[in-house]
Amino acid sequence: MNYLILTPDGVGSTILQRLVTMALYLEKVPVMNTHELTNGLILKNGIATKDFTLKYTQSLEQISNIIKTSTKETTLVSRLAKYHIDIRKDKLEDQKNFFSFLNQHYDKKIMCVRENLFEYAMSWSIRNESGVLNVYNREDRKKVLQVSHVDEDYFLQKCKDYVAYYSWVETYFTNLQTVSYESILNNGDLILEKLIGYKNTFTNKFGLSLSFILKKEYNLFGSLVKNNANELSKQEKKALIKYKLLNQDLMKRNIILNTPIKNTTLKDKMRQIKNFNQCLDKFYSFAKNYNWIDQSTATYDFWNKEHIC
Repeated sequence: MNYLILTPDGVGSTILQRLVTMALYLEKVPVMNTHELTNGLILKNGIATKDFTLKYTQSLEQISNIIKTSTKETTLVSRLAKYHIDIRKDKLEDQKNFFSFLNQHYDKKIMCVRENLFEYAMSWSIRNESGVLNVYNREDRKKVLQVSHVDEDYFLQKCKDYVAYYSWVETYFTNLQTVSYESILNNGDLILEKLIGYKNTFTNKFGLSLSFILKKEYNLFGSLVKNNANELSKQEKKALIKYKLLNQDLMKRNIILNTPIKNTTLKDKMRQIKNFNQCLDKFYSFAKNYNWIDQSTATYDFWNKEHIC
């Protein structure tokens, strides 16, 4: 069983691929997270493995052959981001052949989405200013929180990019399962059960639900306050330590890369970004052109489970 995660980036694909890999590993399934397929892949001990040094030097056919040759005894968890395809500028025929191969080879294809498209574009706009793609520690958080204004033209372009991503997925991929970033954070154990078939993996192994662990991780490791570990119970500390140690162990084994922490909440963004309301107005004007975009979620903070305005 192989897993392909489709993304425009910024929709939870990084954390989802890591969590799927970690859950399979905990369930004693041989697994490898190849991360992005199109910017460096090698065969190592018969298993498709990430190699960033190759960048875009491989053809899509070469990448297909590596995936095809990878031992079937090891499950592959892979990501395909549209923006990498756009950067590569392969011939359309080569792209179609590649997508056709992926459709056949990967048993589960997961389309990553955002329930709050406004926050997706706002997150990207903050990334553009801070240079921090994912938050892994307090220093990353500090850089993110220094951003007070975003480029409104860039914000609008990210809304357009998301629509283009939807069209791309619908054109080239079949038999999809859709997973939202918000559902991963709020109901992670159930999402993983639907994807990999194992029930309550993190709860069973660590004593706390995955969603609870992710929230505590955000509060502890992503916070600029360094003494808030005292707010955790012994059980919570134990579960969080086990989760972090597992992540480190899989990194040492070259099975996954580091797993990011939640970046900022929508409430954080509203407090932080001075032209927040201007971007919100631009989003509403943009969304009117697409009846499938849910405008009602734009001001809903899924992390704190409340409308912020």
